Amino acid sequence: MSVKVDFGISEATINNYHWTSEDKDLEQLLNTMLDPLGPSGDDPTPDIHAAEAAIEQLGGEIVSVDKLPKFVEGRVY
Repeated sequence: MSVKVDFGISEATINNYHWTSEDKDLEQLLNTMLDPLGPSGDDPTPDIHAAEAAIEQLGGEIVSVDKLPKFVEGRVY
């Protein structure tokens, strides 16, 4: 899954719990905001939640989400 976020002056994309951006300072900042132990094993959409956490701190908006996981009836998330 990948999530693209517009932070106003720059965009960044998180994919497999790693941020990339043409703005390398923004990229470095966003990656330092991630849990160094990685995402929780019980989170089906860690990239979306990391993007939402970054937006909460820095402002911005999600502009695209690629490949949402399929909802499985009966599965406890």
